[in-house]
Amino acid sequence: MPPLPSPPSVRTVTSALARETAVTAGLLLAASVIVFALVRSAPGDPVDVQLGEAGGIGLSHADEDRIRAERLAELGLDRSIPEQYVRWLARMAGGDWGTSYRSGQPVLTEMLDRLPASLALGAAGFAVALVLAVALALLASRRPDGPVDQLLRLVTLATVAVPSFLLGTLALQVATGAVGYRIAGPATVDRLWLPALVLGLAAMPTMSRVLRASLIAERGRLYAVAALARGASPGRTLLRHVLRPATAPVLILGGLAFASLVTGSIITEAVFTWPGVGLYAVEAISAQDYPVVQAYVLLATALVVVVNRGVDLGARLVDPRGDASAEAVA
Repeated sequence: MPPLPSPPSVRTVTSALARETAVTAGLLLAASVIVFALVRSAPGDPVDVQLGEAGGIGLSHADEDRIRAERLAELGLDRSIPEQYVRWLARMAGGDWGTSYRSGQPVLTEMLDRLPASLALGAAGFAVALVLAVALALLASRRPDGPVDQLLRLVTLATVAVPSFLLGTLALQVATGAVGYRIAGPATVDRLWLPALVLGLAAMPTMSRVLRASLIAERGRLYAVAALARGASPGRTLLRHVLRPATAPVLILGGLAFASLVTGSIITEAVFTWPGVGLYAVEAISAQDYPVVQAYVLLATALVVVVNRGVDLGARLVDPRGDASAEAVA
């Protein structure tokens, strides 16, 4: 039986880290340009929103124009778009994420106050997805295309077909009537389980199917067949020979799933009024709060990019052959 490739050397890991860092920095810079352009091109005007909230609709045109000019200068919106971008990027790099138009508080402070709630929700949702995905994948891979595999395939396809907002709304209605689930309130454990279950169900199907395909592909490799021929039990073969290379594609999907659960759970947080950064972003979007929207989108993009590059590097370290993902998915 040919041995598995040896782990990469320290020099190889250092070189890979330097390369990934440079690529990640370039991707984040490109993402910042796109985020800034998209937010600035969105319809609506934050000054109009603020004048309306302040009761400025009844002002004379002269007073309204004067207040508008003062607010534009105060918010820095009277400068050219390139200058606004450079100033914004410099402040972001220095840790100054701007000030919320609505609350007048630093955006970074408000986001950090809400980030633990989103991280807790994302971690709980990921744990639910991981447990369900592993259990279903192990069941389905025992007899590929058998009755159990076909049934689980239908279950995962049906789960994917249901939109997360509809699943969340239905779950909220059932839980509210059945167990008295509280819709509003702080981020507590008694409110965490239901949105975490909804997020986990939404992320589970893809992870389950990819892990199933990876397990089946690795069990058919020569080293796994040789181990079984030498008398190794299926369980020992799975743990010692199959599991490590089979986790490479799941590692990539799992990292991306966790990042999306943390930053992409806007709908779930809005449905369950979960006090995280997603709900904070929804409120900012409706108020045309540019600093908050820009910071949230850039934070979400940065998290996805960093996790994507990190899990890609991690997958290559786990399985140095580098082809496990492609062959397993195929």
